[in-house]
Amino acid sequence: MSDIRYDRLHDDYVIIAPERLHRPDCIPDQKTQKEETLSRCPFCEGHEAMTPPEIFALRDKGEANTPGWRTRVVPNLYKAVRIEAPWQSHARGPYDLWEGFGAHEVIVDTPRHLRRMDAWTPDERRDWLKTLRSRLVDLRKDLRLVYFSLFKNHGRYGGATQSHPHSQLIALPVVPRSLLDRIHIARHYRQTHGHSLFQGILDYEEESGDRIIASDGHCIAFCPYASQYAFEVQILARGEGIASLADLDESGIEGLADTIGKVMAALYRELGDFDFNILFNTPPMQKNIQTDEWFEEIPQFWRLGVHILPRLYNWGGFELASGMRINPVVPEEAARLLRDGK
Repeated sequence: MSDIRYDRLHDDYVIIAPERLHRPDCIPDQKTQKEETLSRCPFCEGHEAMTPPEIFALRDKGEANTPGWRTRVVPNLYKAVRIEAPWQSHARGPYDLWEGFGAHEVIVDTPRHLRRMDAWTPDERRDWLKTLRSRLVDLRKDLRLVYFSLFKNHGRYGGATQSHPHSQLIALPVVPRSLLDRIHIARHYRQTHGHSLFQGILDYEEESGDRIIASDGHCIAFCPYASQYAFEVQILARGEGIASLADLDESGIEGLADTIGKVMAALYRELGDFDFNILFNTPPMQKNIQTDEWFEEIPQFWRLGVHILPRLYNWGGFELASGMRINPVVPEEAARLLRDGK
């Protein structure tokens, strides 16, 4: 039997259709994916000259652009936007044009050429999150940058072009419409219910327990009620006022790193070597004409979240035509497998 479930935060519907799990193309063939040789990998330690000069690094020893780092941040060689571009917009008849201003950085997550995140050490997970936090804190000092997208692509079906573990940050002077829509939904929910939508989700998931995978004093990991992806996992921070990664203290970083480690270990156990995306739901970081009305209220209605999206199958015509997703794995069953391992 199928369900049509409503995702309140995204104001959209998802079809949960377990009978479609057995389609021939449901799980990509991992054997078709190619690895570049280590001698050609620009992100491996000792290959610092193969990238642009580093912007930031966590180091045990050595000078910039030399070995001895634990994480390393460099400009994206194929950047979508440039910090050197003019911060200027132009009218083009009925259209608006920005001159490609923004920041596009690559975070090399670890010097080790590890394909699977379940092989990361606890220190590597913490260093990764600390580096993402550092870049967010540094770049938000530039008052021209309003929207920050932190994400990790892994594998061909996740959109990665390098197999060495890395993440990316793109910062823009404008806020995408989809985030503004979610902001308005979350703000309206708090105005009408007296508490944040994210807190309502946390309370309900804990009361139900059907979709919870792991939880501690810092965050909770669960399969969303209206999961758009098979084995989709959402991690939400528990603390009020923690709206982004920049708001996490050291204990919060440690808690989130530990939860991500547990979730990734469970996903690899159930799915094998799979492709995925990891997304951080960072709210706007500056006041501008788009955010002025509600910017000061963000800590009241927004909450740091991390989405882990396994990319197990391709979308077809229905998804493209309707904007709705068909998920072949029931979220409650996915959570049971990830939680119990059987």
